[in-house]
Amino acid sequence: MSDKFASEWSKEIGRPVGSTIADKMHPIPLKERITQTIYRLNMVTRKLDDSRIRMEQKHKGLFQKCVQAQERKDQSTAIMYANECSQVRKMAQIIISSHHAIEQVVLRLETVSDFGDVAAEIMPAAKIINTVRGRLAGVIPEVSMQLTNIGQTLDSLVLEAGEATGSTWASIASGEDAERVLSEASAIADQKIREGFPTLPSTEGSQKGINP
Repeated sequence: MSDKFASEWSKEIGRPVGSTIADKMHPIPLKERITQTIYRLNMVTRKLDDSRIRMEQKHKGLFQKCVQAQERKDQSTAIMYANECSQVRKMAQIIISSHHAIEQVVLRLETVSDFGDVAAEIMPAAKIINTVRGRLAGVIPEVSMQLTNIGQTLDSLVLEAGEATGSTWASIASGEDAERVLSEASAIADQKIREGFPTLPSTEGSQKGINP
């Protein structure tokens, strides 16, 4: 970490007035902004937990209604409920994968708070948050809006960290690193969906365009 960036990190007195960091000094110390961002992300994960629980309860109710319709030989009603179950599972998959991805971002930011490795960690974290924000836009709009603000904060930190450290190499690695985290989050969500959201193959699997 460069001397200039170390100075910005702790807001030490006496840094060079002519430096790039001094010219763009933020009123809140960098480390404090990261701590605030971690807190906001933890609030988001709690909201996602609540949403996941609601999705599970909704799916359970729809699933039972679908089974009851099948028992009555009311296939059209069973298909309707099966379609709704499928849509709930899709939303739950997005919620669960987003939750895991954000948890990974929090772990990265906590590492930054401890060691000051800003450029290498915040760049992929910002990409992850911006991707998750887009996925949640049609599922939980209010959470997506919160992530928009958090993403803007991270983008700002990325610019400051990049200018301060000159770590342009991080932009190359960040894309692959972020995609790996997002891919792992999707795989974990798929597994949890299979475990917690049962399907009705005889109804859903026989309908064109319905994904179990």
